[in-house]
Order: sequence, then structure tokens, then C-alpha cells
Amino acid sequence: MNILDKYKLNPNQLKATNHINGPALVLAGAGSGKTRILTLRILNLVKLEIADSNQILALTFTNKAADEIRDRLSSMLGSENIFPWMGTFHSISYKILRIFIDELTPKYKKGFAIYDTSDQTRLLKDVIKSLDLDLDQYSPQLIKSIIDTLKNSLPYDEWSIEDKNRKKIIETYQKKLEENNAMDFGDLILNCYELVSKNAKVKNYLRKIFKYILIDEYQDTNEIQFKLIKQLLTKEENLFAVGDDNQLIYGWRGASVENILNFESLFPKTRIYKLEQNYRSTPQILDVANKLIANNIKRMDKNLWTSNENGDRVELVSHYSDIIESEYVAKKILEYKEDFKLNEIAVFYRTNAQSRVLEDSLRKKKINYRIFGNISFYERAEIKDIVCYLRLISNPDDSVAFNRIINTPPRGIGAKTLQKMINLKDEGSNYIDLLRICLDSKVFSKKSEILVRKLIESIDNFLLNLKKSQSISESFEHLLVQLKYQEYLNDEDRVENISEFINVISDFEEATDHNDLSEFLNTLSISSSVDGLDSSNESVTLMTVHLAKGLEFPCVFFVGLEDQIIPHSRTHDHADELEEERRLCYVAITRAIKKLHLSYAMFRKVFGQTMPSGKSRFVDEIADSENILRFDLEKSEMSADLNNNEKVFHYRFGSGFIVHEDDDVIEDVVSVQFDSGYRKKVFIHDLEEN
Repeated sequence: MNILDKYKLNPNQLKATNHINGPALVLAGAGSGKTRILTLRILNLVKLEIADSNQILALTFTNKAADEIRDRLSSMLGSENIFPWMGTFHSISYKILRIFIDELTPKYKKGFAIYDTSDQTRLLKDVIKSLDLDLDQYSPQLIKSIIDTLKNSLPYDEWSIEDKNRKKIIETYQKKLEENNAMDFGDLILNCYELVSKNAKVKNYLRKIFKYILIDEYQDTNEIQFKLIKQLLTKEENLFAVGDDNQLIYGWRGASVENILNFESLFPKTRIYKLEQNYRSTPQILDVANKLIANNIKRMDKNLWTSNENGDRVELVSHYSDIIESEYVAKKILEYKEDFKLNEIAVFYRTNAQSRVLEDSLRKKKINYRIFGNISFYERAEIKDIVCYLRLISNPDDSVAFNRIINTPPRGIGAKTLQKMINLKDEGSNYIDLLRICLDSKVFSKKSEILVRKLIESIDNFLLNLKKSQSISESFEHLLVQLKYQEYLNDEDRVENISEFINVISDFEEATDHNDLSEFLNTLSISSSVDGLDSSNESVTLMTVHLAKGLEFPCVFFVGLEDQIIPHSRTHDHADELEEERRLCYVAITRAIKKLHLSYAMFRKVFGQTMPSGKSRFVDEIADSENILRFDLEKSEMSADLNNNEKVFHYRFGSGFIVHEDDDVIEDVVSVQFDSGYRKKVFIHDLEEN
């Protein structure tokens, strides 16, 4: 009996999981069991004793995906199989660098820090200021984006930047990173590639370890990730890539559709396996999805199908305005009360700005909702503060951490005092040494001096406690007391966040059974900053389509299918970007299990003005499908023949009454005297009877 027989795979799934040697590309359509196939292929390799768990490099794009595969394998194989080389590109690169950092170059030392997005931005601000350049002209966010793009594609020596000031900023930024013994996320993969490509000893060592390489969501790989994989492959080219070119929606951050389209030409011995059977959606939903994506030119030939039962046709609704569209969504959600739980319903939109009108309508109908992808736990100010304290203790060369905490809580150290301190820093000293130098040099006021001495004492005690093998969590709690940080917060919710952070440290200690502060901090940086969905909460989920990838919901509303929104206005003149926008729309459609509602508005508020908004070209591409049910709700349910003094309600201006005026000659516009005292001309369609 084949070890895979009990998993009831379809013929194509079975062929893919039984693939052993040589390159393989698995084209896994939406809802075709991609993660399951990846998991079972690893299971097959281990069960057949073709490879040990520590000989398999499995790369994912999220920690959640890696954890899911690892958990499944643990239950199938037993806890003794830990799969040490399973994780994201960033986490695996970090692990390799941590082992071989001495082999890279003299510019980095053990205990290097990892800078996240906000750290990058802060350092760039400091660099731009130090170069006497205008922050408005040289936006840190824009420069960061350029840096990320460069690091996703080419090594440093191939960079070409025409703007001399931008080039100087980037060069100075990179130099500061090295001085701080720090890397940003782009550096992790880039430096790992540099290490492996230039150091034959390290490359050969890793090639001996990685007998088999598997990649999840292969369509999302960028140039530098592909180059790294090429360096790690042995002559057997045992690369098992699973992906879907129809779901490539991250081109803006470097993902290259060519990596999957050219796979066969790059690896001539490739076997291609197509997984076209969908286990998620109804035939009606899949028909609409297939009809849409067929309009893309850059794609591999496949067509999703399902043996699932027939469902309802996909509803395509046109509305007069975005307000009416959002009210319709709220109304339908209430109608579905008996059919779906609130957490089984999702509303998708292209841009974050679209959520506001939806929130207004849901609140008016007293429907619980949550916005997925809002400020995460680790981005909260108090968490950033305390992480920077720990980072400075772990890596005293970290200038970003030092600058954030030096006056938090307040110690009377302003910009002038800070500059005096920096001027005293010599080449051989770190920032903790600098505190002691400044005390000796009498830089501080008497009050500041007391507080700085307390800061040094707190840091020294923390390190002493760790040296005594005290846990990080216990040492951290002592640090908080000495700093009086919780007293400084003086806010119950923020203090609770600190308490939760202590739980994070404890979880790390339990998982690793040691108190390595540097490893904790880097594990923290690499971990996903986006909190997962909590299915126990009874609330409708609002999110952008980009965040919806990898998720599914029994009932989906996809709003704002308008030609300036999806496809986005900035993509209209670029064929490749238009195709990515179509893929984005395809992803939204294929998240739905049973019910799918698509809608657009004829008018939408832009900068406070109601402007015409034409339907998306993607609507026209699917409109003639027999599985589309069209509704045109462009006209208001309210009559244009309104009586004087009739009471009405406006979503923005509140309650009022109709006041007919001599110049009320514009169709669908009336004058309203609002209870607030304002008299305004408004669209009838924006009014409700009160």
C-alpha cells in the first residue's frame, strides 16, 4: 500500500506528491489543495527514507504557512521530526547568516540587529538631516522604497542611481547600518546571497545539507530570492516549486511572473503538474473567475473546475453612489443572518480609503465589524519603546534604538543635548559607553544626570541578571520597575500591552529553553507583524484584496469595481500592471466559497466631492457570463417628488427637513435645512426618510 493512499488524492495530486528527483513545477490553482500537496510531498520523502527532515529546505512567504506545514507534518510523523530548515526566506537567511556571519565580511559581527520598516525610516531621516537635504524633497518613505526595490533585484555593485543626492543618501544609510551592526530585511537575503555566491566553502556546506528544496507561493519570488535558490541547488536540481501565476499580485514589491513562466526554460528537465480541481468554490463562482483571467496574456494554460454542488449565480450590482453601495452591503448582511455567521462574511476593497463609507453603513445598522490589517501589536508605540531598550542592551552599537529610548521616559535630553552627546562619541565606543563618557564630561543637568545614572544602572542590572541565568522575562520586569516605564505610560490599555509582551518573551523561553536576548529579538523581528484572524469574534471582516490572499470565506462582497479603482488609475498605461490588477480581481473572486457579490458605483466621493465613476473594464469581461445575475440599482429608493418640510437624514450632515428653493432645478438634488443650522443642496440618493 502506498503511504499516500489514505489521503485520497486526485490523480494529478498523487503524481505531484510522488515526484522524487529533478525539478518540478506544480501549477496549483486557487482552492486546489496547494499546502496539502507540499506537506504530503515532504511526508513522502521522509517516509520513504529518501531524505531526513534536516535535509529538506522548505521556503514559505509567511510564518503562518511554515507553521501550518510543520504542524501537519508533526501530527503525521511525530514530534521527533522538527524540520529545522523550514521557514520564510528571511528567517532561513537569518539562520544561515547567524551561523556563518564571520565568513561574510568584517563589516558585521555576531549579535547583529535587524531593522524593521520604522527603524529604516527613522535612520533615513537621520541620514537625510545629516546631509543637509530637504526631507520633503527626499522623502524617507520614497528612499526606503527605492532601497527595497534595489535589494530585491541586484547586488550592490550593480546598482545604478542617477540622482547624486539619492545615491549619497543610500550609501550613507548603508554605511550607518554597518556601523550599527544592523541589517534591514532586504539585507538578510542579499547578504545571504553574497555569502553563498562568493564563499565556496559555505556554498558547498549548504548544498550537502539541502538535498531537497521546496518553495511555496513560487509566483511571489523576486530576483534576489531566485538567485539565492540557484546558488543552493545541487547538480540534481531537486527543486519542487508550487505556485499559481494567476495569483501573482505582489509585482510592486519585486515578485516576477517570469520566474514561473520561464521555469521550464531555466530548468529543462522540469516536470509540470497541473492542479485544476478546486475544492473551495461553486461551479458558478469558478466560471466567472475563469472568464476573467482568460483575458490575461502572460499566463500558463489551466482552467479551474470543481465537483462541488451548484450554487447561486454571482450577483453583479450597479449602484448610484458609494454610499448606496455600502448601505446595500449592510442590508444584505442583515438578510444573511440566518445563512451565515458574521465571521463567515468578508467585504473586500482595492484601497484602504474605501473602508470609511462601509464602516459608516455597518455602524448605522449596528453590525459588528473589524478591519483586518490595522495597526499591529508590535507597531504600538509602547512596544516599539521597550523593544528598542532590549535592542540597545543586546547591541550597544544600535543608534536607532538609542535615539528612540534616550528620552523615553523623559530625562530632559533634548535635541541640543543629544547632539552634544553624539559629538563626544569616539570610533571605538558604543552608545552605552557614550552614556558613561557624557556623565564624566558633565553634559547633563543635575536632574538629567540622576536619570541617566539610573538608566545605566538598569541596563547593568539587566545584563547581570541574564549572566546569573535569570530568564529574559524576569530581567525585563525588573528593568521596567527601575525605569518606571509603566508609571510613565499611565494608561491601562497600554500597560496591558506591556503585560502581553511579557507573555511573548515567556513563550519564546518555553520554546527555546534559553535566555539568548539576541535570538529573541531577531525572532521577534522576523515574525509576522500582522495578527491573524480570530474566528471566535462574531464580526464581519473588512480588508483589502491584497490581504485576502490565502484566505477564504463562505460569503464575499467585493465592492468598488470601478475603472479608477480596479484597475487602479496608475496602471492604465502599463500592460503588465493591468494584468496584475486583473489577477488581483481574480484572487478576490476565488476567495468565495458559496456566495459572491460584485458591485460598483456610478458616483463616488473624491476629496469631498461626488464625482462620476465608470465601471471597471473587468466588469465588462465577465458581464455576459450565464452565471452572472445583474441588478441595476442606480436609482434612489426615495422619490424625487419630496414635499416641503419632509424629514430626512443625511449620512454626513445628520437630520433635517426639505426646503424647496427657486433654483432647485438640478435633477436628483434638493435643498435641506439641517438641525445643525446648515442649509445645503444634496443628492436625493444620499438621503433617508427620518
